[in-house]
Amino acid sequence: MPSGARVVVIGNCTLDIAFHVPRFPRPGETVLAGGSARDLGGKGANQAVAAARSGAPVAFCATVGADENGDAMRARLVEEGVGTDHVATPPVPTDESIIYVTPEGENSIVSTHASAASMDMALARPALEAAGAGDVLLMQGNLAHDVTRACLEEGRRRRAVTVLNPAPIQYGYEAIWPFVDCAIVNEVESEHLAGSADPVTAARRLVERGVRYVVVTLGARGALVAEGEATREVAADPVEAVDTTGAGDVFCGVFAASLARGLAVATAARGAVRAATLSVTRHGTQRAFPSRSEIERILVEASEG
Repeated sequence: MPSGARVVVIGNCTLDIAFHVPRFPRPGETVLAGGSARDLGGKGANQAVAAARSGAPVAFCATVGADENGDAMRARLVEEGVGTDHVATPPVPTDESIIYVTPEGENSIVSTHASAASMDMALARPALEAAGAGDVLLMQGNLAHDVTRACLEEGRRRRAVTVLNPAPIQYGYEAIWPFVDCAIVNEVESEHLAGSADPVTAARRLVERGVRYVVVTLGARGALVAEGEATREVAADPVEAVDTTGAGDVFCGVFAASLARGLAVATAARGAVRAATLSVTRHGTQRAFPSRSEIERILVEASEG
């Protein structure tokens, strides 16, 4: 893959409002938060920002409302160096996410979806037309099934490397897997999609369904990479996690950008694990993401083994 290729992210963009709570509330219960914070979020925007901080040119295709939140989201993306030419404003409000974070770093998220649901091929096609051979097309599970499939199919036709992080899982992916070069899933998602609690078995089943290679993220244990019958593990350094929000998105963005920069899959996975591990030691979503200089150092170290 040529170095200097672009990452084209087609996904969602939200306003994240995080509350730090002593524990998750039970039904009907009010829990007092120790604090709150607002941040740019949404899996698509998160992954686009992580990719941009990893040194790859990034074009982002998403929808935000023609409102104050949407204006703020656009401004933040520009600050991060993410291309916003393909960010559209349908006649619906900007999506929002409410995030509960416990002292153990675990999170629970509820999101609105009207803006993401308004994405269609008419909005996505200009971004796809700008993608070429060797570019990386990165998508998530927030968009409609037909849009996701059509985008990945078009990306494959244009000889881009297609990367899919199918979260949140809203539907089946049997008709989509044949257009996916790399699937990135966590353990819960791999079990749901492949019917096995064993990450190795689950990954191999997804390969059998048409995916070229599969990465299963394993939280504190790192990640597993499967290509055909071959598998390799990437260990994570032990850290004290304070907030896991967005760690998976850091992994996906750094991994996609590493491929665009010409790094091998194993090297990309090592760098992505290290970047995601660093992010969980900090509070917030994008506020917790490693900086450009931190990711550059991580990728240099990953390339050295």
